[in-house]
Amino acid sequence: MEREIHIRNSYFIKSINEGNKEAFKVLFELYYGKLLFVASSYISNKEDAEEIVQDVFVKAWKKRKNISSNINGYLFKITKNKCLDYLRSKKGKLSALANNASQIETFINHQALSDLDSNTIIEKELELQIQAGIDLLPEKCKKVFVKSRIEGLKNKQISEELEISIKTVENHMSKALKHMRLHLREFLSFF
Repeated sequence: MEREIHIRNSYFIKSINEGNKEAFKVLFELYYGKLLFVASSYISNKEDAEEIVQDVFVKAWKKRKNISSNINGYLFKITKNKCLDYLRSKKGKLSALANNASQIETFINHQALSDLDSNTIIEKELELQIQAGIDLLPEKCKKVFVKSRIEGLKNKQISEELEISIKTVENHMSKALKHMRLHLREFLSFF
Protein backbone atom coordinates (compact mmCIF):
# COMPACT_ATOMS: atom_id res chain seq x y z
CA MET A 1 0.00 0.00 0.00
CA GLU A 2 2.82 2.42 0.89
CA ARG A 3 4.54 1.89 -2.49
CA GLU A 4 1.21 2.47 -4.25
CA ILE A 5 0.69 5.77 -2.41
CA HIS A 6 4.29 6.80 -3.16
CA ILE A 7 3.74 6.18 -6.89
CA ARG A 8 0.48 8.15 -6.85
CA ASN A 9 2.19 10.88 -4.90
CA SER A 10 4.92 11.16 -7.53
CA TYR A 11 2.29 11.70 -10.26
CA PHE A 12 0.66 14.36 -8.11
CA ILE A 13 3.97 16.16 -7.54
CA LYS A 14 4.82 15.91 -11.24
CA SER A 15 1.49 17.57 -12.08
CA ILE A 16 2.30 20.42 -9.69
CA ASN A 17 5.81 20.77 -11.14
CA GLU A 18 4.27 21.10 -14.60
CA GLY A 19 1.93 23.88 -13.45
CA ASN A 20 -1.33 21.91 -13.29
CA LYS A 21 -3.68 24.34 -11.53
CA GLU A 22 -6.13 21.60 -10.54
CA ALA A 23 -3.37 19.63 -8.80
CA PHE A 24 -2.22 22.79 -7.04
CA LYS A 25 -5.81 23.46 -5.96
CA VAL A 26 -5.90 19.97 -4.44
CA LEU A 27 -2.60 20.71 -2.68
CA PHE A 28 -4.11 23.93 -1.32
CA GLU A 29 -7.24 22.12 -0.11
CA LEU A 30 -5.21 19.38 1.55
CA TYR A 31 -2.73 21.65 3.31
CA TYR A 32 -4.31 25.05 3.93
CA GLY A 33 -6.03 24.06 7.18
CA LYS A 34 -3.00 22.22 8.52
CA LEU A 35 -0.61 25.05 7.71
CA LEU A 36 -3.02 27.58 9.21
CA PHE A 37 -3.23 25.44 12.33
CA VAL A 38 0.57 25.44 12.65
CA ALA A 39 0.93 29.17 11.87
CA SER A 40 -1.85 30.06 14.33
CA SER A 41 -0.11 28.07 17.03
CA TYR A 42 2.72 30.59 16.89
CA ILE A 43 1.13 33.77 15.54
CA SER A 44 -1.60 35.07 17.82
CA ASN A 45 -3.19 37.34 15.19
CA LYS A 46 -5.46 35.17 13.00
CA GLU A 47 -5.31 37.54 10.01
CA ASP A 48 -1.50 37.55 10.10
CA ALA A 49 -1.44 33.75 10.31
CA GLU A 50 -3.81 33.53 7.31
CA GLU A 51 -1.62 35.97 5.36
CA ILE A 52 1.46 33.89 6.14
CA VAL A 53 -0.21 30.73 4.83
CA GLN A 54 -1.37 32.55 1.69
CA ASP A 55 2.24 33.68 1.18
CA VAL A 56 3.38 30.06 1.59
CA PHE A 57 1.15 28.97 -1.30
CA VAL A 58 2.21 31.93 -3.46
CA LYS A 59 5.84 30.98 -2.90
CA ALA A 60 5.10 27.28 -3.52
CA TRP A 61 3.40 28.17 -6.83
CA LYS A 62 6.31 30.36 -7.92
CA LYS A 63 8.80 27.62 -7.04
CA ARG A 64 6.59 24.68 -8.04
CA LYS A 65 9.31 23.22 -10.27
CA ASN A 66 11.48 22.74 -7.17
CA ILE A 67 8.89 20.72 -5.23
CA SER A 68 10.09 17.16 -4.76
CA SER A 69 8.75 14.04 -3.08
CA ASN A 70 8.71 15.54 0.41
CA ILE A 71 5.96 18.05 -0.31
CA ASN A 72 4.82 17.89 3.32
CA GLY A 73 8.23 18.89 4.65
CA TYR A 74 8.61 21.54 1.95
CA LEU A 75 5.35 23.31 2.85
CA PHE A 76 5.95 23.09 6.59
CA LYS A 77 9.49 24.42 6.20
CA ILE A 78 8.25 27.45 4.23
CA THR A 79 5.53 28.02 6.86
CA LYS A 80 8.04 27.77 9.68
CA ASN A 81 10.44 30.18 7.99
CA LYS A 82 7.69 32.70 7.25
CA CYS A 83 6.51 32.51 10.88
CA LEU A 84 10.08 33.01 12.10
CA ASP A 85 10.47 36.02 9.78
CA TYR A 86 7.21 37.46 11.10
CA LEU A 87 8.22 36.93 14.73
CA ARG A 88 11.66 38.45 14.11
CA SER A 89 10.17 41.55 12.50
CA LYS A 90 7.55 41.89 15.23
CA LYS A 91 10.20 41.41 17.91
CA GLY A 92 12.26 44.23 16.39
CA LYS A 93 9.26 46.58 16.28
CA LEU A 94 8.07 46.02 19.82
CA SER A 95 8.80 48.55 22.46
CA ALA A 96 11.80 48.14 24.70
CA LEU A 97 9.65 47.58 27.77
CA ALA A 98 10.97 44.46 29.43
CA ASN A 99 7.59 43.38 30.79
CA ASN A 100 5.65 43.91 27.58
CA ALA A 101 3.31 40.87 27.35
CA SER A 102 3.31 40.96 23.56
CA GLN A 103 7.11 40.94 23.47
CA ILE A 104 7.28 38.03 25.89
CA GLU A 105 4.70 36.08 23.84
CA THR A 106 6.67 36.75 20.65
CA PHE A 107 9.89 35.57 22.28
CA ILE A 108 8.27 32.37 23.58
CA ASN A 109 6.68 31.65 20.20
CA HIS A 110 9.99 32.27 18.43
CA GLN A 111 11.76 29.86 20.75
CA ALA A 112 9.09 27.19 20.32
CA LEU A 113 9.10 27.54 16.55
CA SER A 114 12.88 27.24 16.47
CA ASP A 115 12.60 23.79 18.08
CA LEU A 116 13.10 21.43 15.11
CA ASP A 117 12.07 18.34 17.06
CA SER A 118 8.64 19.82 17.82
CA ASN A 119 8.10 20.75 14.18
CA THR A 120 9.07 17.28 13.00
CA ILE A 121 6.56 15.77 15.41
CA ILE A 122 3.81 18.09 14.17
CA GLU A 123 4.57 17.25 10.53
CA LYS A 124 4.53 13.52 11.20
CA GLU A 125 1.29 13.80 13.19
CA LEU A 126 -0.43 15.64 10.34
CA GLU A 127 0.84 13.14 7.79
CA LEU A 128 -0.36 10.22 9.90
CA GLN A 129 -3.76 11.85 10.45
CA ILE A 130 -4.31 12.30 6.71
CA GLN A 131 -3.23 8.73 5.95
CA ALA A 132 -5.37 7.35 8.78
CA GLY A 133 -8.36 9.30 7.47
CA ILE A 134 -7.86 7.93 3.97
CA ASP A 135 -7.42 4.38 5.31
CA LEU A 136 -10.76 4.57 7.16
CA LEU A 137 -12.70 5.27 3.97
CA PRO A 138 -14.65 2.39 2.39
CA GLU A 139 -12.58 0.81 -0.39
CA LYS A 140 -14.45 2.24 -3.42
CA CYS A 141 -14.74 5.65 -1.77
CA LYS A 142 -11.01 5.56 -0.99
CA LYS A 143 -10.15 4.75 -4.61
CA VAL A 144 -12.21 7.68 -5.88
CA PHE A 145 -10.77 10.07 -3.27
CA VAL A 146 -7.15 9.08 -3.98
CA LYS A 147 -7.65 9.37 -7.73
CA SER A 148 -9.21 12.81 -7.31
CA ARG A 149 -7.18 14.40 -4.55
CA ILE A 150 -3.84 12.61 -4.80
CA GLU A 151 -3.58 11.79 -8.50
CA GLY A 152 -5.46 14.92 -9.57
CA LEU A 153 -7.87 13.19 -11.95
CA LYS A 154 -11.13 14.83 -12.96
CA ASN A 155 -14.48 13.18 -12.21
CA LYS A 156 -14.93 12.10 -15.83
CA GLN A 157 -11.50 10.43 -15.89
CA ILE A 158 -12.23 8.63 -12.61
CA SER A 159 -15.61 7.54 -13.94
CA GLU A 160 -14.02 6.05 -17.05
CA GLU A 161 -11.11 4.44 -15.23
CA LEU A 162 -13.23 2.81 -12.51
CA GLU A 163 -16.15 2.16 -14.87
CA ILE A 164 -18.70 3.94 -12.67
CA SER A 165 -21.01 6.86 -13.38
CA ILE A 166 -19.95 10.45 -12.82
CA LYS A 167 -22.81 10.74 -10.29
CA THR A 168 -21.31 7.81 -8.34
CA VAL A 169 -17.91 9.54 -8.39
CA GLU A 170 -19.55 12.72 -7.06
CA ASN A 171 -21.34 10.77 -4.31
CA HIS A 172 -18.11 9.03 -3.25
CA MET A 173 -16.26 12.37 -3.20
CA SER A 174 -19.01 13.98 -1.14
CA LYS A 175 -18.83 11.16 1.42
CA ALA A 176 -15.02 11.18 1.42
CA LEU A 177 -14.74 14.94 1.90
CA LYS A 178 -17.31 14.89 4.70
CA HIS A 179 -15.37 12.07 6.37
CA MET A 180 -11.99 13.80 5.95
CA ARG A 181 -13.35 17.08 7.35
CA LEU A 182 -14.64 15.20 10.37
CA HIS A 183 -11.44 13.17 10.76
CA LEU A 184 -9.22 16.26 10.46
CA ARG A 185 -11.53 18.61 12.38
CA GLU A 186 -8.84 19.53 14.91
CA PHE A 187 -6.67 20.82 12.07
CA LEU A 188 -9.56 22.55 10.31
CA SER A 189 -10.89 24.35 13.38
CA PHE A 190 -10.10 27.76 11.89
CA PHE A 191 -12.69 27.51 9.09
